Amino acid sequence: MLSIVVPTFRREAYLPPLFAAVGEQVAALPDPVELVLVDNSPEASAKGVSKPDFVRYLHEPRTGVAHARNRGVAEAWGSHVIFLDDDELPAPGWLAAFATAARGGACAAFGAVEPRFETPPPPALHAPLDRIFSRRLPASPGAEVQSLRAYLGSGNSMFARATLALVDPPFDTSFNAGGEDVWLFRQLDDLHHIPMIWCPEALVHELVPPRRVTMDFLRQRRFSDGQLRCLVESDAGGLRATGRVALWMAVGAAQLVIFGLAAILTRRFSESRAIRFQLAAVGGAGKLLWWRRRKE
Repeated sequence: MLSIVVPTFRREAYLPPLFAAVGEQVAALPDPVELVLVDNSPEASAKGVSKPDFVRYLHEPRTGVAHARNRGVAEAWGSHVIFLDDDELPAPGWLAAFATAARGGACAAFGAVEPRFETPPPPALHAPLDRIFSRRLPASPGAEVQSLRAYLGSGNSMFARATLALVDPPFDTSFNAGGEDVWLFRQLDDLHHIPMIWCPEALVHELVPPRRVTMDFLRQRRFSDGQLRCLVESDAGGLRATGRVALWMAVGAAQLVIFGLAAILTRRFSESRAIRFQLAAVGGAGKLLWWRRRKE
C-alpha cells in the first residue's frame, strides 16, 4: 500500500484540484492508495473541504512543517510514504512512476518538479524563479543522486517506511521554520548510506502565486538558504562542524564582496545579470549571518 502525505496550511482552494489529479491516478493503479491530509492550521481550516473516499483527514494543531510531516508518517498505513505539497499538482503517470519505484525496492526516490506561475514573472526574474521552483537533475532515470542532495526536497519524494524509521522522528522539529528535510537527507546519507533514486517520470507542477514572483521574495529565499547551509552544519556539533561552519562563512564573505561588486558594475548593462549577482551576494550574507536564524 502507498500512503500520500499532504501537509496543508490555509490553502483550501488548492485542495480540490489536487484531489482530482490524484484521484484519476488512484483509480488507474492496482495498488491500494490512501491520501493522508494533515491540516496544520490551529483552526482546522481544511476540515470542511469536500474530500474523496481515498482521503483521510487529520488535524495537527502544533504548527510547523516538521510536526505536520511527522504526524502524517505516524498515521500512514502504507509500506511507502509519498510526500506531496499542497501547492503541487501531479502530472499523468506520477503515481505509477512512484509505485514502480516502490515495487523495485527503492528506499528513497525523488520526482521532477516544474513551476506553474499563476502570473507571468518579470523577464529578468524568470531564470532565478525557475531555479527555485523546479527540480531537474543532471542524472539518468533510476540513477543514485544522494551526491546532489542539496538540490532535493521532501516535496514530491517517496520513502520506504523502514527508511523513515531509521531517524526518530524523521523530521527534526527544531527545523519547523524550514530545513527539516535537509537535515533528514543528511542523516540518511551520512549515517545510514541510503541510496536516493532519481525518478523524473514522477512529475509534479508547483503552483507559484503572484506574491512569490517578486525580487523581495527572491532575496528572502536566498538569504534563508544561505543561513540554512551553516545552520545544518552547526547542528552536527563538534570541532569538525565548527570548522565547516567557519569555511562556509568565509565562502559567504567572499560571495558578498565579489558578487555584490559585480551586481553594482553590471546593473547599467544587464538587468538579469545584475539580479543574478545580487542574489548570489544575498546568499553569501545569509551564510555570514546564519546565527540570526533561530530554530524552534
